[in-house]
Amino acid sequence: MSTSKDSIWAMSCWLMAINIFFFDYGGGVGVKFPASLSTNAALMSSTVLASRLPSTTHVFSLTLFSIEVFGLFPVFRRHLRHISWRGHLMLTFALVLGAGAGLGLTTSKNGGWQGTLVGMLLWSVGAALGMGGCSWWLIGLQRYKNVVIGPWDPARPVIRQGGWDS
Repeated sequence: MSTSKDSIWAMSCWLMAINIFFFDYGGGVGVKFPASLSTNAALMSSTVLASRLPSTTHVFSLTLFSIEVFGLFPVFRRHLRHISWRGHLMLTFALVLGAGAGLGLTTSKNGGWQGTLVGMLLWSVGAALGMGGCSWWLIGLQRYKNVVIGPWDPARPVIRQGGWDS
């Protein structure tokens, strides 16, 4: 008996969610390997998806790519951040532009270089606004939090007694 496609996709999505939520994003240079739960979940997700590929060459290619992306790349990125902050920022910028170009190529009608450039600009600006703009906005909202007991205390907004316009 085989497993249905929707079960494969659902299991892969859950394993990728485990990878995202349990990855050690704040790990320092002394950490040799990223958290094993997130790495194992990502590689298992890739293995589950590879079970649907038509040939062993495709399975080997996806497995090798997954090992590089989920196992080796986080170690390289941590090491690069320790050696050169500028190199780390340039790599991040290149990855965001590359992801935007890939999305632009995928979503464009003709798939030409114009669609790739437009997608690269639009998706990269969207990512910058989504990550940077929302973070800046949330940091700006911290001034309305007036009671600080600890890092997990509920925020109480400052509301003036005379109403909103006074």
